[in-house]
Amino acid sequence: MFKISNLDKKPALIIGIILSIVLPFLAIYFSVLIKKLGIDNETQFYISRFAIWISLLLLYLFSLKIEKQPFLLWGETKYSFLTFVKALATTFLKLFIAVYFISLLIMFFKITGESVVLNKALDLFKKSYLLLFFTCVTAGITEELIFRGYLLPRLELILKNKKLSILVSSILFGFLHFGYGTLLHVIGPIVIGLVFAIQYNKYRNIKILIMCHILWDLLLLMAKTR
Repeated sequence: MFKISNLDKKPALIIGIILSIVLPFLAIYFSVLIKKLGIDNETQFYISRFAIWISLLLLYLFSLKIEKQPFLLWGETKYSFLTFVKALATTFLKLFIAVYFISLLIMFFKITGESVVLNKALDLFKKSYLLLFFTCVTAGITEELIFRGYLLPRLELILKNKKLSILVSSILFGFLHFGYGTLLHVIGPIVIGLVFAIQYNKYRNIKILIMCHILWDLLLLMAKTR
């Protein structure tokens, strides 16, 4: 685990944390700015996904050139193939249980909400499974690298509190999805973010989270587009 060795490093970390929040928001909602150009919805969706990759690249360059330290502050722990698969399955199971439990609470408190944005995206996915797959891969890789790989360790350095860092990073991850327009689509990602953050703290291997995230999104979206 890296430590802040001098006061000069702290401002760069704070700026990096701000960028890790602002850049993904700007990338995802970049499509709002290009709607007036008359570009069709599918192309807009592709452009917004590519914008997320660009935000990840900018954050990566910031960590190397400005922070002058690795993008992933927590070195990747290596596992055997069987241990990796077991960790992946365990993470997926915990994610399923957490989402199932929160779904019961949502039903109990009668929190409902139809997302027009999500429905439009699902209509696009029904027409193009390539777009669906690209969306899942983009979300799995970029969101895990940014919110768990980059943001979480730096929050822990600044806040000096592991549990608070997990909570803050998960809440920020949840509000990344507020564009869906419903409370349901903020609560769900917060819970998912909590599971992934806890698992990253445990395994210190971002690949486990990336694989789990991609598989989760694929299964969910394939089920919704059938």
